[in-house]
Amino acid sequence: MHAGPIPDLLSAVLLGWLVGLAAALLYAMMSGAVQLNGLFTTDVDNDGIADEFHPERVQLLLISLFGIVGYAIMTMDAANASKAALKVLPDIPDELLMLLGASNSFYLTGKFGRTLKRG
Repeated sequence: MHAGPIPDLLSAVLLGWLVGLAAALLYAMMSGAVQLNGLFTTDVDNDGIADEFHPERVQLLLISLFGIVGYAIMTMDAANASKAALKVLPDIPDELLMLLGASNSFYLTGKFGRTLKRG
C-alpha cells in the first residue's frame, strides 16, 4: 500500500508533529506548567482545599479516551485490511456514539445538579 512520495512525506510530517505535540503537553503537565489540580475536584469555599470529588468527570475522561483509542484501532484495522489507501475514514459505530452521548449526559446532569444545589 504505497501511495507515493508526497503522501508518505505528509504522513511522516503529521505523525512527527503529533508526537511532538504530545511530548510537549506531557512535559508541561509533568513540570507543572499545566495545572492538573482540580481536574476531578472543586474548591467550593475557595480555601485552597478540594471539597468535592466529581466522579462524572472521571468517567467522562475515561470513556472519551476509550472511544478515541477504539476508533483509532478500528481505523488502523480498516487501513491494514484495505488493498489501497483509505479515501475516507470509517463510520463511527452507533454504539460508540451512544456511549459518548450517555457519558456526556451523565457529566452534564452532575454539573447541572451541583449548580442547582449551590443556588
